[in-house]
Amino acid sequence: MKKRALVVGRFQPLHYGHLHVFRYALGRAKELVIVIGSSQFCCVPRNPLSVDERMEMIVRALRREGFPLGDIMLSSVPDTESPSEHWGKMVLDRIPEVDIAFSNDPETIKELREVGLRVENIPFLKRDLYAATKIRELILKGDQSWRELVPPSVLEFLLEIDLEGRIKEIYSKSKVASSPP
Repeated sequence: MKKRALVVGRFQPLHYGHLHVFRYALGRAKELVIVIGSSQFCCVPRNPLSVDERMEMIVRALRREGFPLGDIMLSSVPDTESPSEHWGKMVLDRIPEVDIAFSNDPETIKELREVGLRVENIPFLKRDLYAATKIRELILKGDQSWRELVPPSVLEFLLEIDLEGRIKEIYSKSKVASSPP
């Protein structure tokens, strides 16, 4: 078993598929580093939640789901602005040493492999159902079924901050109102 694993995601919002990823990684490593990507974005269609809100949401879910919080570290990383910036190096500069990373995102895999990390794919959990883009689309349509796709602690938090209202407001003010989130 590896000592420490890395998982990177935007978590916009966290859903049951993400919890599956965390469990999968912790089944293969003693410790887990969760990096919240696109940390500089908030209140835009693809990234309606701030980095602080995402951290709070993740911690609440991990605690409620019984994850070993002492074995998990959270960090964040912004997207890079130009190809000359090395996003993978930026990630490694912000976290303790890791032995393996888990991802299914082609760009994340490429960037992390370029800095020498071993990256393995994760078996998806009902990918057609558990996808943050789908959840944001359901919210925008006013379809309450999105509430079944997130853990109870996440639902409570998202209702507290009125994510439904926020997403609708973001789209009403944006010029991409007809584009999917």
